[in-house]
Amino acid sequence: MSIFKKFSRKYFEESSKDLERAKRALSIRDYPQALFYAQQSVEKGVKAMLELKMKAVYNHEPELISIFSETFMSEWREEYGKIIEALEYLTEYYTRARYPFLFRGEVYGPSDIITKEIAEKGIKLAEKAFEVIKNFLRRSNIISSN
Repeated sequence: MSIFKKFSRKYFEESSKDLERAKRALSIRDYPQALFYAQQSVEKGVKAMLELKMKAVYNHEPELISIFSETFMSEWREEYGKIIEALEYLTEYYTRARYPFLFRGEVYGPSDIITKEIAEKGIKLAEKAFEVIKNFLRRSNIISSN
């Protein structure tokens, strides 16, 4: 098995664990942590897909959306839109879910802005993206159909 396939499988395993971490955090009402792990799940899932295209990507910024889109453009499937939607929503919260920030002269912390509704939406989007990623990796024989 190539190094890219090995990375792909490991990224997927971590993506799955992060999605479970997001759900656990939601269950104890740690909404910033839930949103952060939802974002991490999608990011690592996308990287699992990119590894199969021999693209090693070490960023988590908005560029990931364009790298993903460009890489899969020639074989685009409508379902890939779910991944883009999740990335677009969750990327905004990558830092805001973890650090205080200044907004219009006021300092806010993650718990000040990330509500249950925001976290739930992020997890729902992550779950949809995860299914698309899982199906891609199954078709690519990286993970089994179980």
